[in-house]
Amino acid sequence: ADAGGIGALGDALRAKGNATSGLKTVTKDMQTWRADYKGGDKPAPVAKPKVAPRAKVIKTKGTKQCEFKRQGMRWCVEAQTKDDGVVEVAVTDTKHSVNVYGCFEATINITGKCKSVSVDACERVKILLDTSISAIELVNCKRMQIQIRETAPTVSIDKTDGCLVYLSRECLDCQFVCAKSSEMNVSWPDEAGDFQEICIPEQFQHKLILDGDSPAISAGVSDLYAH
Repeated sequence: ADAGGIGALGDALRAKGNATSGLKTVTKDMQTWRADYKGGDKPAPVAKPKVAPRAKVIKTKGTKQCEFKRQGMRWCVEAQTKDDGVVEVAVTDTKHSVNVYGCFEATINITGKCKSVSVDACERVKILLDTSISAIELVNCKRMQIQIRETAPTVSIDKTDGCLVYLSRECLDCQFVCAKSSEMNVSWPDEAGDFQEICIPEQFQHKLILDGDSPAISAGVSDLYAH
């Protein structure tokens, strides 16, 4: 279109008055988009489906029991949980041993003097005992607590992640034998009765020794544990 044609169109519109004079006025209440922002007639929100709470996982193994087996002369404590309360094991003969297996979040109280204590495949279990003539053994466990009220010569910790051992004043000469385990700690009362705590090293450094009659290798605690 040429300039004259555009100019003629503008003159024609001006000649008829205001170009928008024929349009209807739209008031605020006629503006439908406002209702969407003010909560007008809009669809009700769809309720989100409720998520059912997760069922608590009970990590027990074996057959639930706490009884003495004459064959083997041992107490069998299996598949106990915190719902069982404090599980009492009363040892009356030093020839009897205690085997704890597959318990989860349980508390087991062993009274009397037993031959030995074996703990296997347990998690978050607290074991309290008076005296063990031979070793207390833990294997394949997690987050354990052991409290020795009287004495035990040795605590063996194997393939266990997380173990805190409380010693009595009479048990300070107890030795620890550890393999493939982590997060191990020992706590004991000092002369004032306050409990102290120290970690059992997990890392060691070795050196080949060739100046003797036969080859050997040294073993020492890593410098990470130096204070």
